[in-house]
Amino acid sequence: MKTTDKLHAKVRAYSKKLEQYADRIWYPPLVAFLAALDNLIIIIPNDGLLIASSMLVPRRWAIFALSVSIGSTIGALTLCAIVEYQGLPWILDFYPDINQTAMWMKTEDFFGRYGLLVVFAISATPLSQQPILILAALANTPFAKLVPILFAGRFLKFMLMAYLGSHSPRLLKKMWGVKNELKDAGIKVD
Repeated sequence: MKTTDKLHAKVRAYSKKLEQYADRIWYPPLVAFLAALDNLIIIIPNDGLLIASSMLVPRRWAIFALSVSIGSTIGALTLCAIVEYQGLPWILDFYPDINQTAMWMKTEDFFGRYGLLVVFAISATPLSQQPILILAALANTPFAKLVPILFAGRFLKFMLMAYLGSHSPRLLKKMWGVKNELKDAGIKVD
């Protein structure tokens, strides 16, 4: 078994264990913390946890969505602060010469043209938001502008997912970009 398969199996097991406590008062803040952490380590299936939680305790779907939105925004700002403080050389330590790739240059140009609109669009989709956050941080985008944009995008995304999880879970199986997150959270998607 590959290392990534082992990691996903462990994440699934922990997610299943955690979901048993979805009705507890401390659960939403814990899920918010995990959403924040996911922006830094990228292995926590936030979408899957949110949907599973909403399916298990449908009356709390809005609280779950708000918690994950707040946590995700805090995590995103933490990542931006680290990148802004460390700068491009820090990124290049992890991904040497990434700034020389055609994709980096296209993304940089796209961000330069559309800026915060791109941040909103990415944050409202199942796409990974870390690359656009890194560009926003490197562009020294003021946090006062970034916070409402990030929160609005994440809130829209997570409210929709939580609502569907609590009201129409079978529709989620058809959503592009969510299948792997559902599998990682232990939700069957056939």
